[in-house]
Amino acid sequence: MNALTFRLLEVFKQIVESGSITAASVALQLSQPTVSLQLKKLTEICGVTLLETHQGTVRLTDAGNAVYQCANDIMRSKLNLSTHIESLKAQHHGGFKLAVVTTAKYLIPPILKPFCIENPDINVQLKVGNTEQISQRLQDNKDDLYIFSEVPTMQNIIATAFMENHLTVIAPQEYSGPNHCHLKDLQHQKFLVREPGSATHQVLVKYCQQHQIKLSNIMLIESNEAIHLAVASGLGIAVLSQHTLNQSAMGGIKELNVVDFPIINQLYTVTLKNRQQSVSSDKFKYHLGNHGRLTSVY
Repeated sequence: MNALTFRLLEVFKQIVESGSITAASVALQLSQPTVSLQLKKLTEICGVTLLETHQGTVRLTDAGNAVYQCANDIMRSKLNLSTHIESLKAQHHGGFKLAVVTTAKYLIPPILKPFCIENPDINVQLKVGNTEQISQRLQDNKDDLYIFSEVPTMQNIIATAFMENHLTVIAPQEYSGPNHCHLKDLQHQKFLVREPGSATHQVLVKYCQQHQIKLSNIMLIESNEAIHLAVASGLGIAVLSQHTLNQSAMGGIKELNVVDFPIINQLYTVTLKNRQQSVSSDKFKYHLGNHGRLTSVY
């Protein structure tokens, strides 16, 4: 087994996941003979058949399955090592990567400003996306620190609540429909809502399901700013975070008095347990604690 290499395992893993040598060669941008040769070398090293061909596709033997699982473990460890090294480099150079959901993008810049003034040598890379996009970055271990408005459903994370997030119902200034009412009384109004990948959308859907509310007229808009503008223009009503409204000087809207609203949830800092945290990201997390109350969730 001394001749076993990362490259041989990488090629084998790709063959299994692609389903054929031809597809693997395309994915790896290698010629078919080269991929076949790599498979032959690995088979000779192991001394046992790893793959069987059936109707043009490959199937794992028991030995092949063991090698495939080993390849996954090794590649995962290699990625973790690479991430750890990059984290140590970031620590040395005084920087960290921060990824936040769109609701938090209105809150974070005013908090970042004094932090960056106090720590001019710390380089912050900021990424903004909806909950689905930032969750994917978390799964891919791309950043040091994440901010969510809902705790992700992952096991290997540390989530810490640091600030309340109020979701409120807003309408155009000239709105004359139901007010001082239940959301069910508004279900026939035109609702402007975020895309399914956003936490605000998920909270609204969950609330409607719990209270047997069916919104009959929905327009999806993939931006809080666009929803805010559309409501002010009289296009419909919406549920938005108070943080979004607080950071906008735009007028033309009013908050409706709706039972159970504002819905109050939390904003959370989230880190991966197996990712080495840099001194700078820990320092910013402590800084966030001065703007809210940090409460560990798990």
